[in-house]
Amino acid sequence: MIKRLIDVLDENRLWFIVVLALNILFGTLLWIIDSSSFSYIFPVMLIGSLIVYCSTIFICYINDNKRAKAFNDFLADPSKTNEDKIMNLFHGSQKNSVIEAGELLRSNLSDLKIKSAEMNEYEEYIEAWAHEIKTPLGLMTFVLDNRKEELSPSVYAKLEYSRTKIQENIERMLYYARLKATSNDFIFKELSLTEVCEDVLDEYSPILKEQNISITLNIDNLHVVSDKKSIEFIIRQIISNSIKYKNTDASNPYISLSAEETDKAIILTIRDNGIGVKPYDLPFVFEKGFTGEIGEIRKNSTGMGLYLSKQVAKSLKINIEASESYTDGLEIRLSFPKVEN
Repeated sequence: MIKRLIDVLDENRLWFIVVLALNILFGTLLWIIDSSSFSYIFPVMLIGSLIVYCSTIFICYINDNKRAKAFNDFLADPSKTNEDKIMNLFHGSQKNSVIEAGELLRSNLSDLKIKSAEMNEYEEYIEAWAHEIKTPLGLMTFVLDNRKEELSPSVYAKLEYSRTKIQENIERMLYYARLKATSNDFIFKELSLTEVCEDVLDEYSPILKEQNISITLNIDNLHVVSDKKSIEFIIRQIISNSIKYKNTDASNPYISLSAEETDKAIILTIRDNGIGVKPYDLPFVFEKGFTGEIGEIRKNSTGMGLYLSKQVAKSLKINIEASESYTDGLEIRLSFPKVEN
C-alpha cells in the first residue's frame, strides 16, 4: 500500500508543484497587499491546499486500485461482462483501447482453445496408435521367442534388431507426448540398480551379441528410490546410443556399467568406447535434435534419445551429465538423490 501511494504521489508530482507555485504566488500578493495579515492567512492557505491535495491523491489511489483489479479480472477473463465492468472506470479514447483489447484477447483465447483441443486430440491419437501397434509387435516378439530354431541366426538377429528399434521408437514417442502432461503416473519405490540394469541389458542381449559388444556390470548391492519404467527408459536410451555409435575400428567394443555411493547421491556411470562426441559438442548432447558431427550414421539420427532421457531425469530429480574427462568414447553419469527412510 505504501509503495503504491508513493507511486501515485510520483505520478502526480506535477500537480504538487503547481499547487505549491500558486500558494507562493498568492502568498506573495497577500504580503504585498496586507503584510499584517500575511502571517495568519498564508499558513491556513498552505494547510488547506495540502489537505485538498492529499485528499485528491487518496481518491486517485482508490480509483487506481479499482481500475487495476478490474483490468486484471478482465485480462484473466476477457468476456463482454468484465469488459462492461471496466468501461465505467475509463474515459474517452481509453474506452476505445479497452474495446480493441477485449476483441483481440477474445480472438486469441478462441484460437488458443481450438489449438489446445487439436493438441489433446493429437496426443490421444498418438497414445491410441502406440497401444494398437503393440499388438503386431507382441506377435512378432512371440514368433521370435518361440520359432527361433526355424530362423537362420542372421535373419533372427536382423528381426530382433528391427523389433527392438520399433519398440524404442514407440517408447520415445510416448514419452515425448507425455512431457507436456500436467501430471505423471510415476510409481516411486525402492529399486535394485543391478536388477534394473540387468533387465535392460537382457532386452539388448541379441543385438549386443550380434554387434560383438561386451558388457561389464559392476554395481554391487545399491538401491535407489525412483520409478522403474522411467529409469529403464533412460538406461535404454543410453545403451541404444552406445550400440548405435559403436566404433567399428575398435578391436574390443564394450559398454561398462558401474555405480558408487557418495554422501548425497548414488551415481550410476555408463561408458563405452564408441566414436564419442567432440569436446565442443558435449554441452549440447542432451539438446533436442542434437546429432553432432562425428560419423556418417549421425546424419540419420533424430537426436531425441538423450534429450528425452534428460527431460525424464529432470522429472525424477535425477541429475544426468556427460563426462568431459572421459575421452575413449562417451561416459554418462546418473546421480540419484538419496532418500532418507
